[in-house]
Amino acid sequence: MGLYPAIVDQARWRNVLKQQKIANAQRWLNILETCPDPVSLVHEDYDNFLRALETTLQAVETFDVAYRLGQILYPVIFGYADWDRWLVYLRQTLHSGRLLKKQNEEARLLEQIGDLLYHKGNLEDAEKSYQNASEIYKEVDNRTSYYRTLAMLASLKDIQGDVEEGIHLCQTAVVLAEQSQDELALANANLNLSNIYRRTREWDKALESAHSAYSIYSRLGMSTFLTKASITLIAIWAESGEWGKIDQLSRELMLVLNSSGDVHNLSQLKNNLGILAFSQGNYNMAEAAWQEALQLHSQIQEPTELAGIYNNLGMVYTQLEEWETAEDMLLKAVTAYRRFGDIFNWANSLDNLADLYEARGETAEFQHTLQEAIAGLQALKETPHAVELLNYMNQRLTSAAASPTN
Repeated sequence: MGLYPAIVDQARWRNVLKQQKIANAQRWLNILETCPDPVSLVHEDYDNFLRALETTLQAVETFDVAYRLGQILYPVIFGYADWDRWLVYLRQTLHSGRLLKKQNEEARLLEQIGDLLYHKGNLEDAEKSYQNASEIYKEVDNRTSYYRTLAMLASLKDIQGDVEEGIHLCQTAVVLAEQSQDELALANANLNLSNIYRRTREWDKALESAHSAYSIYSRLGMSTFLTKASITLIAIWAESGEWGKIDQLSRELMLVLNSSGDVHNLSQLKNNLGILAFSQGNYNMAEAAWQEALQLHSQIQEPTELAGIYNNLGMVYTQLEEWETAEDMLLKAVTAYRRFGDIFNWANSLDNLADLYEARGETAEFQHTLQEAIAGLQALKETPHAVELLNYMNQRLTSAAASPTN
């Protein structure tokens, strides 16, 4: 009986401590909501902000604070690639939002869960999450967000090989955003459309869409999105041969990303600078840039982009005649692309692997690898870039079969 008051006191003090933590989280929220540049502030004290968020996730009654704080913190996580921890946060917030029947918030959380699943390479679950978000946005007539999820579904369709549907969805999002004069939705749709056109090597269309997104983000003062648009522009210039435009923008970005600790975007920038060096025949410089990108990605573990770096390193090691390393990298790329269903890039990596076998004089492996790639690529819908690659591989296979050395 004598312990009873002590137990009561402990419970009371735990409750007092909990209320103090919630009050602290509310204080952080107030600071962020009134700060002219909340992103910079979050970068300076990321872990403390996360602890504040975790406090608010423990009860349904603090949903409003948890949701608002999470939305301010969310854009920053792409620099840290903190996918798994944030999937837990978002799902906890989603659970409370559903109990409270907060439909707009539920849809936004589903969309963000889709983003993280996409970056983790779980494309099937990402598509389901985006689709669920899209249906809720349409039901509650949240047009801006509905257009945004259309653009993300378009990116998934592109990766899964349905390029026509991807372009159609993105163009629909662009038209709807223009009609409703929603500049942010328009910029997001244009940036996604630019990346699809980049994959199909339609450089003029890719540049037009990327420039449109860049201009809007710049006008709106959205630094995080402006960085993404800048990196897309550098990628297009590197791949299309417009090299003279890259130097100044890449230097500016490098300073910003190094100072902010944005590992994700820094890795993308290094990858694009590697593409530039490789295109110019500077293989040692390309290898150094891609190795830096790979080291940065070891902190991120984003499989869709990691596969691209493996593929690029495989190509440069083939040029440097480092055969075993080249084969290891290309096989990793092939495995990764196959796992998350990017058939075009899977076939492209197999084509690069065939280059390696051809350079080593391994005719049987060369032919088998091309035949595997051709069979997989034929299953895709006919698009110009897929047809171009398919024709190229068929020509290579025919030439090899006709060669006197075979």
